[in-house]
Amino acid sequence: NGNSMQSFGGKSMSASFGSSAGQRNFGSSNNNNGNSMQSASFNHLQSASFNSYSSRPEDNKQSSFQSYPDPHQQTQTSLQQLPNLSIAQDSTGQLFQGLRGQSMGKSMASSSGSGVLNRDQFFNVKNPMSNRQSNPIAEEIRTGLQCASYGGPHSEAEYSELIYWQDFPSDATFTSPYYNPHEGTKYLTFEMDGSGWNNIRLGFENMMLLAHSMGRTLVIPPKRQIAHGMPDIHGSKIISFDDFYDIKAINAKQNGLNIISMEDFLERESVSGNLKSMTTGEVIYPPNNQVDWNNQRLEPLLSYISSISRTFNWNPRECLLAFSAKGTDDQHLFSMMADVLIEKDGRPFPDYSEFQGKPVNVDGPTQERLREVLAGRRKICMYDSKMHAANDVVHFKAEENEERLILPFYAFMFWEDWRQQLFAMRFVRDNLVYNDAIFCLAARMVNTIRDYVRQRSPENAEGLYDAIHIRRRDFQSQFPMTEMSANTILAGIQDDIHPGSTIYISTDERDPTFFEPLRQVYDLKFIGDFGDMLKGVNPQLFGLAEQIVASRSRVFFGTFYSSFSAYIARLRGYYSVKENQPGHTSGALQNTYYLPSKWKREMSIYQAVHVPFYAREFPIAWRDIDKL
Repeated sequence: NGNSMQSFGGKSMSASFGSSAGQRNFGSSNNNNGNSMQSASFNHLQSASFNSYSSRPEDNKQSSFQSYPDPHQQTQTSLQQLPNLSIAQDSTGQLFQGLRGQSMGKSMASSSGSGVLNRDQFFNVKNPMSNRQSNPIAEEIRTGLQCASYGGPHSEAEYSELIYWQDFPSDATFTSPYYNPHEGTKYLTFEMDGSGWNNIRLGFENMMLLAHSMGRTLVIPPKRQIAHGMPDIHGSKIISFDDFYDIKAINAKQNGLNIISMEDFLERESVSGNLKSMTTGEVIYPPNNQVDWNNQRLEPLLSYISSISRTFNWNPRECLLAFSAKGTDDQHLFSMMADVLIEKDGRPFPDYSEFQGKPVNVDGPTQERLREVLAGRRKICMYDSKMHAANDVVHFKAEENEERLILPFYAFMFWEDWRQQLFAMRFVRDNLVYNDAIFCLAARMVNTIRDYVRQRSPENAEGLYDAIHIRRRDFQSQFPMTEMSANTILAGIQDDIHPGSTIYISTDERDPTFFEPLRQVYDLKFIGDFGDMLKGVNPQLFGLAEQIVASRSRVFFGTFYSSFSAYIARLRGYYSVKENQPGHTSGALQNTYYLPSKWKREMSIYQAVHVPFYAREFPIAWRDIDKL
């Protein structure tokens, strides 16, 4: 459901854009000690069923990163007057060192003349980051990246802009009212969603917070094949959550949340005879007393788990799961909901539209916060003290039904205590962060793009670029309203992305000619243009790194209904808070848009949570998130 970790379908990738300092070029038939542009076949990725095209599929001998005139110095130029970006060449033929130590064609001279906007005039209008200021709280407690083991960057200045997460000591000690380290251990087991990574991620965020809110030990499911997405460098699609997150660090840091593997759970509780059938009360053991189910057929295990656990029929479209502030007084939230339903205070049942541009204070009265997130649901579900005491193991399924939790966590759960609600927002922001391997790769990609853009246009001192995510292929059959031609995409972005701009495109489209109409107007870059920077990197990480790259662009256009695009928008929300960008106090995002154009301005004004929950992210995830 909007999950794309795949990229492009061509035969080769250019190596000239991707070399970091200290990295050698590979696969080149034209190595002249770094004094000429090089290309690579990337056979190791093709053997893993990864196909990619670079921005210049018609010319693998030349660098895919020729220096094209920058639009910010040619703002009066019409589309017809722009050079043909697909054939523009460096007329001087000279070379210079750039792009992280690798040679590249000399940038074309800047144009000058009357009517040209200078850098400050253009960027202060178009780029909310131009006047960004650091959040003083963030500056004090932000932690860094450790990139030395991942090929760099080695300087904090080269990766600091990517750090949005923080470390609140009070959050690390925060526990749920249901957490009691002195009672017998309670467990939460769950199934990994059967779709692509971004739906899996949404489900995992829900499970992490459910486990913490319920005071339960989270049991991580066995490794399994991912249904959609990239195979790793060995051609395998087997994944586990610690491939993408630092689970051990989260487990060590967060009080009130213990995390163990399914294998540990089965050894500790099942094989030892501690678990009983929910129907007969008899002790039952896992099939064949097997404890290692990694990459195995899971039906026998899941049947066993279902027999010893309680499953809740909580449909997130019908009910909002509420957690009491005390864990003992449960009925008052039902009474509060009843007052809303009978319109006791004279106000009609809330519609999400009444909160447009008018968010409720994050520390506002409980009933007001409840009204804001109901999203048309006329009942609440409760996890109460009786449920907690009566069930040693609770289980969440990932079947194709109404209980499937592939929606933002804040659209499913509500916490009476506003401090716990904000803790939940920060827990996801500050803990469920892609690991250093992913962020360091993204940092190298962002730095490379910025260096390239600066060389292309010295006036663009910040190296600003734009980005779009276009979801196609199977997505178009699921959501036919999102099907777009390249000309439709071009028409949708050209009012906000100036002709000639460098655009990074993340996409699952495999036809390299599809984006030709955009290539005639813009300077396009793809994952394939990073060349040997990607050598030896697990291709399963590419899409995640692309999300980070897109989140740091000046303007971003995503595909509506895509959870890949939605997560980019959420990251941009986190950055808006860190950098005090215009609109951050209301949760609105400037320069974050959707395609098709009917949904273009979904993020431009605060909106309360509403259906379809999975189609986008909502500002409640980042607005005023650091309030204590």
